[in-house]
Amino acid sequence: MSEPKLKKTHELLEKLAEYVMHEVPTKKELEKRLDEAKIEIKLEIERRIQKLEDELGKKADKRDVQLILESMDGIVKELDVMRTEQKAFLSGIRRLENRVEVLEKKIR
Repeated sequence: MSEPKLKKTHELLEKLAEYVMHEVPTKKELEKRLDEAKIEIKLEIERRIQKLEDELGKKADKRDVQLILESMDGIVKELDVMRTEQKAFLSGIRRLENRVEVLEKKIR
């Protein structure tokens, strides 16, 4: 019984040796894969950072546009107030002119 166990163990060891010789990567291969992985990770991080910066830039642009629009709204409101005041002022002046004309007619 010991013979079949030895033969089976020998076969398993041969398979293990074959696997180690051909399938398990060497230290250099592992280092190369690690370097490649580091480069890929670095590129991915840079890509994500760039994407975030682009998004922030777009949001900043949107905020700037919103600020400009709000400022323009404020200016328009001020212009409306100024026009209203100007109309009231002109109306008052016309009434005074009419009174002056009426008084001038009475005096003549």
